[in-house]
Amino acid sequence: MAHTPDGAASTMEDYHHALGAKDLETVCRITAPAFDGGMKECRTLTPMQFGMFSEDDLKKLKLTRVDRAKVQSKGPDKVVVPPGAISPQAAMMAADPKTFTMAWRDGAWVIIA
Repeated sequence: MAHTPDGAASTMEDYHHALGAKDLETVCRITAPAFDGGMKECRTLTPMQFGMFSEDDLKKLKLTRVDRAKVQSKGPDKVVVPPGAISPQAAMMAADPKTFTMAWRDGAWVIIA
């Protein structure tokens, strides 16, 4: 992905699509930095998260798009993706809106919070 806010938005879409597909490796490649225990903790906890989504949520996650105009650049290596930039929203995520913080690390965008 490009080292731009657009590249971060594309990675955020990849993350949601991977959640919808229950693709553990892709989800953890993107989110492991947000876990205190890194990749190992991600691989342990993420399958539980998969089980929390309804079939409708999983379908919505596979269709997620990020509105690039709403992605907020916080410098060359950090962007913020507010809940309003993500649609459609899975019911579980809409019930507990989360702002995602992404960082450029080792040549890729990752979710750090």
